[in-house]
Parts: sequence; C-alpha cells; structure tokens
Amino acid sequence: MAEINFWRTPQYITCFFEKKDYFYHKITSMATATLVEREKMTAEEYLKMEREGIRELDGKYEFYNNQIRFMAGATPNHNSIHKNAIFTLEAQIREKSEDFDLYHNDIRVVSHLPHKDYFYPDIIIVKGKPYFDDENNDNLANPKVVIEVLSASTEAFDRGDKFKSYRKIASLDEYILINQKDACIEQFYRDETGRWQFGDIITEGTFTLRSLPFELKIDQVYRKIDFSAKSEL
Repeated sequence: MAEINFWRTPQYITCFFEKKDYFYHKITSMATATLVEREKMTAEEYLKMEREGIRELDGKYEFYNNQIRFMAGATPNHNSIHKNAIFTLEAQIREKSEDFDLYHNDIRVVSHLPHKDYFYPDIIIVKGKPYFDDENNDNLANPKVVIEVLSASTEAFDRGDKFKSYRKIASLDEYILINQKDACIEQFYRDETGRWQFGDIITEGTFTLRSLPFELKIDQVYRKIDFSAKSEL
C-alpha cells in the first residue's frame, strides 16, 4: 500500500476501507486528509470506481499510468476563466456550424496507447460525430481540441505527462493552455506531417485556433479576473 498526500478540506481526515475492489472513504475526525491507495489499478477498476459512486462521495479522479490522481477544487479565477472561454466558444459554434460539439468538466477523454489513460479536460471540442470508448458514453475517444486552464498544482502535469498522453490521441490536433496567473494563452498543434509544434503565445488581442475556425479574445477570456488574488490550487 502506498500513502499519497493530496489536497482536501483541512478540517477532515479521510479513512479508506476496501469495498468492491476499490477504496471508499468516511470522515472520522478533524485533521488533514491522506489518501491510501494501491500502487497500481487497472483501467477497468478505475472506471468501476468512477461509475459506482465515488464521485458523489469524494470528487473526481483522473487515471494515468495505472494510478489515480485526485482532482483538487478550483480557484475563483480558474472557474471564471473556464466559464468565459466556454461562453465565447459556444457562441461561435452556434453561429458557424452544427458540425461541432463542446464538452467540459464531466466528460472523460481516453488515450489508448500504450495503455488507457483517462482525463477530465477543462474544455473539449469535437468535429463531427463524437465517438465514445464504450456503451456508457462517458469516455470520449475523438477530441479535436483540448483546452486546459492551468493551476499551480497541475501545471507541470498538464505540460508534461498529460500532454504526452494526449499526443497519442489520433484525432487531437490542438492543445491549448490558458494561464490563470496572468493573461496568456499558449498553443501546441499537430502539423501536416503529424509532428507536434509549439504555436502562438498570446497575451493581448485575439488568439486564433489553427485546427478549427474559432478564436478567443483575451479581454473576453479574462473578463473580471483579479490577478492580484492568490492562486493556491
């Protein structure tokens, strides 16, 4: 068994007990919480855990390299930036075409190679018909664009191992990172040879997607954002 420290409301300690091959929890006393988990878990066990109610008890988990990763809560700035980006993209999708779908927060994306990883991107855009990994229709297999709003606790993972896994999704052509510490949007894209390239870094004006006919205006994405507010998560 491995003990992994992770963020949770500091008033509680969470104790886990095994049930149906994974770990539920219950609050037992006032202290800092620690997650106790197996060192490895199969994709099937992870999906069973997610689908059988742990999210209602405990929140969302991502699954990378056969290990679960707890998703900490978001800051007010993160939530506002996320909402602003969704609002401006949804408006463009409605105007331009019915051939696009936008998903956010509660739809997992699955990466298959060399094993299955599962993530909850902040925003996903699909071109054409969405395809799902199984009959539950909760693991999207063909994202065209993935957007993540960076947080202090996830930035290294979003730029590193998560992006490495995303690049193995054949349909994905663009990966966009939105900073919440200052006004900055970054772009990575797959070129015509299939190689991933570092694209634009935009701090003012308009950010234009390369793979789809959409854009993000900096002043709209960062509307009413207070950069002096502390960002701890």
